[in-house]
Amino acid sequence: MPYKPPGFFRRIFIAIERFLKWILFSVVHLVIHSRRMEKITLEECKAILVVRQHNQIGDLLCATPLLRALRAAYPEAHITVLLRPLTAEVLRGTDFIDEILVFDKQAYWRNPGRVFGFLRSLWKRKYDLVLVPVTVSLSTTSDFLAWLSRSRVRIGPASLNGIRNLTHYMHNIRLPLDWRDDPLAHQTERNLAIVKPLSLDRASRELVLSLTAEEIEKGRKLVVGAAADHSMIIGFHPGAAKTDNTWDALRFAELANRCAEILDAFLLITAGPHDDLPLHEMTINVPNDKLVLKNYPLREVAAAIRCCAVFVTNDTGIMHLAAAVKTPTLSLFGPTDPAQWAPPGDRHRFIVGKNGEINTITVDKAWEAINKMLRAA
Repeated sequence: MPYKPPGFFRRIFIAIERFLKWILFSVVHLVIHSRRMEKITLEECKAILVVRQHNQIGDLLCATPLLRALRAAYPEAHITVLLRPLTAEVLRGTDFIDEILVFDKQAYWRNPGRVFGFLRSLWKRKYDLVLVPVTVSLSTTSDFLAWLSRSRVRIGPASLNGIRNLTHYMHNIRLPLDWRDDPLAHQTERNLAIVKPLSLDRASRELVLSLTAEEIEKGRKLVVGAAADHSMIIGFHPGAAKTDNTWDALRFAELANRCAEILDAFLLITAGPHDDLPLHEMTINVPNDKLVLKNYPLREVAAAIRCCAVFVTNDTGIMHLAAAVKTPTLSLFGPTDPAQWAPPGDRHRFIVGKNGEINTITVDKAWEAINKMLRAA
């Protein structure tokens, strides 16, 4: 389903919703008071909670350097990440966190009694430190969950790019997060901004998705078996959540056919539930040997992508997924700034369209980039 900006009535609804939230949380502020701390005194940190209540897979993967840095700074601490159901699978098996808690807002609305079980899980760890990193949008739910944790130290946003956080008072260390003067700051750096008061050592900015040995073997059997007669596997993801981020499917097809006919590559094509049109347009124009994975579980897709020599993708969540399993990733950008979002690391490359138009990227330009990446690898 192509992305559409909100219409007039939708914008009115959003404005009313924000106004009602402002009234609600102003009233809540009369009840909730968090004594503000000017500096942190953490002589001992046994349990840390990181709250990420956003649904975007790429945003969460851009937070993995933050989690890695916390583990390096507090090797003995029990590190928990609080996520929504959609993103919980992304961090399963990650070796630098100890536990994933899932806050299923919709399920709790349907069955409020389950909230008490969740709160018991939240309280049993007796957190010393709670962090609420934000880079794109504020989350009142995240702030409220941080306050409910009963942690002695809670670090969260006072504002985001000049927009006041309505629930800033639920934290006792409040940071003004503002990148208007530094628009090129990468999303990994923006996630790490929340730990500035902790003065952590600089850690790797590469994204991480940890797969089990069984998952890796399953992905290998799925793809490598089909590609046995070819010299390599090259992957493609022709879809994207936003129309402006979607490179023309016929160009994807031409590029894939070059890879198959010149490089003797087997083609892996991935697609999600809203990618029907670009997937259809691409595949009917690709007669060469290929495997199409549509609507496969996220971790199975990641294991399959891990087998690719190069993965070519639009600017969308799968781009971060491919980079996180260490597959050299060629990202195609339109209006989004690659300085912020392109996967970090020397093995990856990106191409950005002229004047923010993704379809000004030529097939020749992408083909040249693939060959450079293969030579580098």
